[in-house]
Amino acid sequence: HSSLITQPSDQMRKEPPWQQERQRRLVASRDEVRRLGALSMSEVAPSRRDFAQYVATQRTELAVIARLAYGPTPSNLSALIDYARACDDAEVAALAVVTEPDGLSVDDMAAIAAAVTAPVLCDALTIDPSQLYHARLHGADAAVFPVGALDDAALHDLVTVASSLHMASVVEVLTMADLRRALALAHVIVGLRCEREDGSLDLEHTRQLAQHIPPARTVLGLPEAATLADYRAARGVCDAVVVGEVLRTAVDLAARVRQITD
Repeated sequence: HSSLITQPSDQMRKEPPWQQERQRRLVASRDEVRRLGALSMSEVAPSRRDFAQYVATQRTELAVIARLAYGPTPSNLSALIDYARACDDAEVAALAVVTEPDGLSVDDMAAIAAAVTAPVLCDALTIDPSQLYHARLHGADAAVFPVGALDDAALHDLVTVASSLHMASVVEVLTMADLRRALALAHVIVGLRCEREDGSLDLEHTRQLAQHIPPARTVLGLPEAATLADYRAARGVCDAVVVGEVLRTAVDLAARVRQITD
């Protein structure tokens, strides 16, 4: 299994809420690895939807990745599939399906993937190849690898397995040290997770890190922005942004997508 870099629990208590939430997601990810160790993986077909191609804009435009999660609305799978189809019709570049620890099941993700043409990002922290196979088996075309929680060998293994499955590797970057390790890997997407105390997109920190990324590399903004204006300000900084509430609350999805991208 992957070699994980763990953080002491006393440090967790001093971290902002979004960091504590991220730690909780890592713990859930480790639990999933233990569960999957007992499963036998059947033959996994490679992805046929090129997530990397859909979200890459050379930072001249801004692509929208719609985040799908349960909430007050949509509150069930049927409603979420309807929303996913509406996002697909509104020409979002891709869908990010939140799968753990309180998100959708992988079976839900499979149902969504089967209902849309847009590629699907498994919006979880993937730390072991078994999770990659499992996600691909359930329709994922891309996955997120938390560089700060993995050693170089584990990270290389994940990128290699993802490539063999024709899945895109989104390497989660929080710091300059993370970024240096991400840029040492060929053919990965840099997923910047720069968050304010409330967990929303920290555009200034995102901009600071992005200026060190060569133009040919694809950059995603992983946290949701608080406002439409913040998303629009990410143009030229990121190739694509993950959009949740700002899109979910729109009366006209296609018009809202255009407000972000144009």
